[in-house]
Amino acid sequence: ALVRRIGMLVIDEAHCISDWGHDFRPDYRRLRDLIAQMPSDVPVLATTATANSRVVADVAEQLGTSGARSDGGSSAAGSGVLTIRGPLARSSLRLGVLRLPDAPSRLAWLLSHLDDLPGSGIIYALTVAAAVDTARLLRERGHEVRAYTGQTDAEERAESEGMLKRNEVKALIATSALGMGFDKPDLGFVVHLGAPSSPVAYYQQVGRAGRASESADVLLLPGAEDRDIWHYFATASMPDRERAERVIAALGDQPVSTPVLEAIVDIRRTPLELLLKVLDVDGAVRRVQGGWIATGEPWTYDAERYGRIAAERLAEQQHMIEYEQTRGCRMEFLQRTLDDATAVPCGRCDNCAGVWFPTEIGSAAAAAATTSLDRVGVPIEPRRAWPTGADRLGVPVKGRIDAAEQAGEGRALARLTDLGWGGTMRELFAAGAADGPVPPSVLAAWVRVLAEWGWVERPVAVVAMPSRSRPQLVASLAQGLASVGRLPYLGELGLTDGGPTGGPGGNSVFRLAGVWDRLSADGIELPAGPVLLVDDLADSRWTLTVA
Repeated sequence: ALVRRIGMLVIDEAHCISDWGHDFRPDYRRLRDLIAQMPSDVPVLATTATANSRVVADVAEQLGTSGARSDGGSSAAGSGVLTIRGPLARSSLRLGVLRLPDAPSRLAWLLSHLDDLPGSGIIYALTVAAAVDTARLLRERGHEVRAYTGQTDAEERAESEGMLKRNEVKALIATSALGMGFDKPDLGFVVHLGAPSSPVAYYQQVGRAGRASESADVLLLPGAEDRDIWHYFATASMPDRERAERVIAALGDQPVSTPVLEAIVDIRRTPLELLLKVLDVDGAVRRVQGGWIATGEPWTYDAERYGRIAAERLAEQQHMIEYEQTRGCRMEFLQRTLDDATAVPCGRCDNCAGVWFPTEIGSAAAAAATTSLDRVGVPIEPRRAWPTGADRLGVPVKGRIDAAEQAGEGRALARLTDLGWGGTMRELFAAGAADGPVPPSVLAAWVRVLAEWGWVERPVAVVAMPSRSRPQLVASLAQGLASVGRLPYLGELGLTDGGPTGGPGGNSVFRLAGVWDRLSADGIELPAGPVLLVDDLADSRWTLTVA
C-alpha cells in the first residue's frame, strides 16, 4: 500500500548503491524491486556529491533503469535516466600530500603540527586499531581528541560528533564510520593517515571540510601498508562461489537458524550473515520465522559481475596511487578521475602553489611517537563457553567451560593491524616468509611483555605449541622465554591423528572440532601449577583452550 502512495522516491548518497550494494550492503539492490512495483509515472531522484561515470552507470543499472542520457536532455517518454552533473571543484579546499617513511613519522608529524591546523577537524585512519592508537598518543601528549570508529558505542559517537561541532575537541580520530550524514560547515581540516582505496571515497571524506568557509586544509599522509589494507577490505565481503553453494546445499524447506547453519557450513558468523543477505536478495534463500530456508529457485554465481567489480576496485586503487604521485594539480586530478569535464588547475594545492604544510618533525615528537608505538602486550581473553553445535561435529561439549578447565588470560605481542609492532608481525607472518629462530628484537619485546604482565600466579614451566608452518620460530621463542624467566622448558606438545585441521578464517565450531583430540602431552611431565603455552598466532583461541 505504501508503494502506491509514493509521490516521489529520493535516494540520497546514491554512490553507496555502487560502493556497497554488491557485497557489504546487498539490501540496497532491493531498490530495483521497489521501483518496479511503483506506478510508472512516479519520478525517482538519486543524488550524490561524488560519483564518476562508472558509478553513475552502475547506480542506473542497479535501480533497474536504462537508456541513460547526460546533462540537460529532455524528459521525453522512454528516455530512461537523465543524468545532470555539476562541477565538483571546491575552491575552499587546499590539497596536499606528504610522504613520510613510516607510521612513527606520520604520528610524529601530527604531534608536531596538529595545533597548526586551522580550527577543528577530522583525522581519518584506515583501521580501528590505527584510530584508537593515534587518539591515545595524541591525548597522552595533551591534545583534545577522541577516537570514533564503528566499534564506538552509539551514545559516545553522538557525544563526540557534538563536541566536534562545538569545537570542544581539536579533532576526531575516525575510521570511515564518520562521514555521510555528518555536517559541520566550518570544519577546518581533514588529514588522512593512510589513503582511502578510491578517489570517490577520498573526495567524499575530504568534502566534509570547508563547506561554509573560505579555506580548509586537506592533507594526505599515505602509508606503505595502504595496499594491503585495501586488498583486505575489497575482498573480505565479496561473495565466494564455493561458500554460497555450500550454504544453499545446507538449506531445505525447514528453517535453519544461523548458529546451527554456522555449525554446518564452516563460515564465521559475520560473513555468513552477509552471504545470506546476498543470497536472499538474489532469491536463492529466504528468512522465515526460525531461521533460513532455500527457495528452490535456480541460482547461478555471477562470476562476470563480481570479476568486473574486482577489476574496477583495483583500477580505483591505482588512481589513488597516481593521485599521491602526480605533479599536476591535485584538485584537477580528482575532478578528472571523477569524470568532471569542467576540471581546471585549482591554483591552491601543493603542486599548484607550492608546499603549504610544514614538513619538519620535532625530535621530542619523534621520540614520543616511537615510544608509544613500541608498546607491546595485548590481552588475550580466554574462551569461557563452548560454541553452539559442537556436538553435531562429534565434540561432546556444550554450555560454559568449567572454570577449572579454562585457560588464564594470555598476552599477544601485538595485533597484526597495529601501527607499531603490527608491521613487524605482518612481515614475520607474511605468506611465503621463511621459518627461522625468533629475531632478537622480537624476543626482547616479549621479555618486556612478561615483565609488565601482572600474573595472578607465576608460571612454573614453559611449553611450546606444535607448529607445522613455523616450528623454529615457536620453539626458539619458548626456549628463549624459559631461559630469561629461569623456568624449565618442557618441550612441545605432540600431534595426534594428523594434528589440527583447518586454518585461520574458519568459524568457531569448526575450529574447535579441528583441534579436538588432536593434541597430546605424552612424554611431558607437567609440574603442579600454571604452564606458559607459547604459540605463533591467536585467532580462534581454540587451540590454546584445548591444549
